[in-house]
Formats: sequence, C-alpha cells, structure tokens
Amino acid sequence: MHPLFTHEWALALGAALQSSVMYREAARRWDGAVCLQRTADTGTALPSAAVFLDLKHGHCHAARLATEADLKQAKFVISGPLTAWLSVLRGNEAPTVALMRGHLTLSKGMLPMLLPHVGAANALLDVARAVSPLANDRAPSFASVPDHTVVPTNASTQRPGFRSLEQGALTDDSVPWRLWEKAKRHGIWNPADIDFTVDAQQWRTLAPDEQDLLLRLATLFQGGEEAVVIDILPLLDVVSQERRLDEQLYLTSFVWEEAKHVEGMHRFLHAVGALDTDLTRFHTPAYHTIFTDALPQAMQRLRHDTSPVAQARASTTYNMIVEGVLAETGYHMFHEILVSRGILPGMQQMTGLLKLDESRHIAYGLYLLSRLGIEHGAPVWDAIADTMNVLMDPTIAVITEAFAAYPADAVPFALSPAPFVEHAMSQGAKRLDRLERARAQGVPVGTKE
Repeated sequence: MHPLFTHEWALALGAALQSSVMYREAARRWDGAVCLQRTADTGTALPSAAVFLDLKHGHCHAARLATEADLKQAKFVISGPLTAWLSVLRGNEAPTVALMRGHLTLSKGMLPMLLPHVGAANALLDVARAVSPLANDRAPSFASVPDHTVVPTNASTQRPGFRSLEQGALTDDSVPWRLWEKAKRHGIWNPADIDFTVDAQQWRTLAPDEQDLLLRLATLFQGGEEAVVIDILPLLDVVSQERRLDEQLYLTSFVWEEAKHVEGMHRFLHAVGALDTDLTRFHTPAYHTIFTDALPQAMQRLRHDTSPVAQARASTTYNMIVEGVLAETGYHMFHEILVSRGILPGMQQMTGLLKLDESRHIAYGLYLLSRLGIEHGAPVWDAIADTMNVLMDPTIAVITEAFAAYPADAVPFALSPAPFVEHAMSQGAKRLDRLERARAQGVPVGTKE
C-alpha cells in the first residue's frame, strides 16, 4: 500500500474504484470530478496535496495528483488535514459529521448538492480504506462489540422507599428541577384553544404544490410527534428505577407536552381537510430509517438494558437527532414559509409553542448525556459519537428527500434546500460542541457553577 495523497495512492484508488462493483452501483447517479485535498497539518512539514478523481456514473475515468487546473475543474473539493482524513478513513467519524463539525471543509461546491449522494461517498471511502495504510485502526465500536453491558430491569415489585422524604431529593438548583419550573410556567397551553379557522380559509387560496409541501412538513412532524410520545416511556422508567426524582418529575411534563403536540398537529390536519388522504405517502426511506427503525430500537432497548451506554444511545437518537436536528430544522422551515408570508396564523402560534417545549427537551437531553458521560467515561462518549456518525446521513437525507419531490427550479414558496441543510448541520454541531465543553470541564450541561 502507498502513503496517502501520493501519486501511487491516487493511481491505486482510481484502479480500485474502476473495478469495484459495489462503488459502481452506489455511484451510478453521480456525475462530476472530485478533489480530495490534504491541507498542511499544523506543526508538521507535510505540504498540502490533493487527489483528482474524474467520476461519472460509477466509473473512475482518471485519478492523479491534482493540478491547479484540476482543482478549478472539479465539481467538489473536500479539504482537511491528514488527521481528519485518517479519522474518516478509519471510521472514527462519518463524513457528514466531519463536514458538520468543520473537521473537513467543502472548499468548492454546495453541500446540499453533495449530501444526496452520501451513499456514493461512503462507497468511495470503503474502496479508499482497502487501498490505504491505516495503522492504529480504531478500537471496535460499541455498535459491534458483544453486549456485555446489559443491566436487567429490577424485577422486584417491592417499593424501596419514598425518595421525596429524603433530604436533598429535590433541589431548586438542579437542571431537571429548573426545567420542571419552566415547564409549569411556559408549557401550560391547550391545543384545543388554537383557532385554525383562518388557516382553513387561507388553505384554499394556496397553490396545490404549496399545499403539498406544507402537508409534507406537517405529516413528517405528526408521525415524529406520535413516535416520540410513545418511545419516551422506557427512558422515564429507567430514570424511575434510578430514583432520580427531579428528573422523573420533569419527564412527566415531557410526556404530556409531546402528547399535546400530537393533538395540535392532528387538529391542524383536520382543519384543512387533509385527514381523508393517505398522508403516509410523505414518509420517505430516510424518514423510516429514523422513526421506524432507529428511534424505537434505541428506546425500547432500555426495557432490558438500562446501562449508561444504552441510555446514551437512546438520548442521542431522541434528543440530539430527532429533536435537536430534525425538529429544529422543521420549525425553521415553518417560520420561513408562514411568518415571512403572513399565512396560517394558527399553525404559526402552535409551532411557536412546540418550539419552546422542544427547547426544554433538548436542554434535558444535553444534561442527561453530559451527566452520563462525566459519570461513566469513555464508553458513553463513544456511544454518543457512534450514534451521531450512524444517524447523521439519514437525518440529512430526510431533508433532501423532501426537496427531491419537487423540480429543483420550482420548489414551492421558492425555497432551496441549501439553507435548511446548513441549519440542520449547524444545529448538530452546536450540540456536540456543548457536550465537548461539558466533557472538558467535568460539569454537566446547564449546571450552575
């Protein structure tokens, strides 16, 4: 094998891509040259270098060290230090997450145009791994090691005592208690009080494709809200077993708020006359990956595995991915459509209330994940990273698949996927950065010093 980013490595990579049936199938829709650029690492003498790959519909027509002309010709230039490329090639970090966190950067090209081809990119990386010298490969992921961390649920039906009678069981300055106080002050709203009369009237004035996009967005929300109100229950049970009373009290409001979200979105769909159609047509493959597979699997696992690692995987899926990336991006899209155009006042009111509720849910998730990581160390931090690496690709695909339903030059409301993909990536990066700061400081997110 040849050193990375050398002429010999470029030739070997090109030949391997051309002979790979797996890559040919994954990249059959890709058309455009790509440059993989290694920037100079701080503190090393390695100069920058880049590999040019002329890729068309699953074939590699040329591979070489890139010239200045190649860098100008390439459709995409992905840049980063050798440490970042090694991390991606070793599987320590998914390419999407590396781009999201700025470890790799897109020096040329638009991210939303690249992300629909994540499958082709991953296939290319698989081929690159096979021709690359990757000493010090990462330790096995927690997704692949034998399950030796299962903690059986306590089968005893005897109550161990009453936590609320103990000194210090409820403290006014704990993060869950402060969230509980906020929920009591700001979460008291009734979906039945939201008036969708004007929404129903305005709905009839919207163009069919505009109705289609709003229904798509509302349906993605509705399915997601129903999923989370059901799937949160195992986490509530785990917290109860651990006798964390302040967290348990807050989580009762969490469940109640998610239930109201289901009711509110259902009322909107009823008001605009959409419930007599098959709304599941809007649920794409990536959507099912998150809500049909990943979320229930991670949450239901807590019924037989209450380990810190299982809790971390569940909370990362629920709070970081579903709420912290997808829901936040959905609110952003609703705002861009409704507020800027002054339409659907009932939906505007409801999504504003939902967003406030979800901000508390995300705050709890960040607290929980950082608490687990600080208490139990590397296995938990690795579980968080692994889960983000696995789920960010389908998470971004939920957004790109929604836009793919419309002609690129005729998306309803003149929207473009670019700002929403960028918003999703920034939301994920922001939460990961907060967890990293908590890890470095040894203090859970939100804790008062």
